[in-house]
Amino acid sequence: MDSVHPFRVAVLEDSRSVQQMLRSVLTDVPDLLLTEIYSSTEAALERTEDPAPDVFIVDIDLPGRSGLEFIDEARNTLTNTQFMVFTIHDDDDMVFQALLCGANGYLLKSTSPNSLIEGVHELIAGGSPMSASVARRVIEHMRPQANDGGHHFEELTERENQVLDLLSRGLLYKEIAEKMELSVFTVKNHIRHIYAKLHVQTRVEAANKYFGR
Repeated sequence: MDSVHPFRVAVLEDSRSVQQMLRSVLTDVPDLLLTEIYSSTEAALERTEDPAPDVFIVDIDLPGRSGLEFIDEARNTLTNTQFMVFTIHDDDDMVFQALLCGANGYLLKSTSPNSLIEGVHELIAGGSPMSASVARRVIEHMRPQANDGGHHFEELTERENQVLDLLSRGLLYKEIAEKMELSVFTVKNHIRHIYAKLHVQTRVEAANKYFGR
């Protein structure tokens, strides 16, 4: 990572305790720079920080307009910004509404600090981080009812196919590493190769191919 030019992260969150937690977590990561914390959608839409953040961590429930309204509007001007929903909501309607509004990732507030940082890095790398329960719900929604399992891709190595299977079932990088007795770094390398070989950019696109959609 480039320590001279860290990735810029902004936050839209009205809870002071969550603001404090995010400030504590993000400021401990050398390659991330917390640039601003906004307490309302209206304030975030009037933002003046320059350059724009690389990542915007966004709560849904806010005073006034919701975080999803912010993402839907802000993505038109912040074209190079990745939007990460950070919320207590894990119901189907909210998850899919967030994705339709333009969210690139969806993490629950029960996420551990380490997984949150991993999610931010995955987002920056072009992935779509999701809490495991959320990812499984998205995948179940996409999976054909008659499909009993995934596919084996000849262009992938046996190990890459194993990683893809676990990734498509919603496991986090750390969980895949533990199951396969690999380092997280090795898992990330496998996933990078999988994305390149399958010509996809996100976990959801990879799962879509894996389940034959």
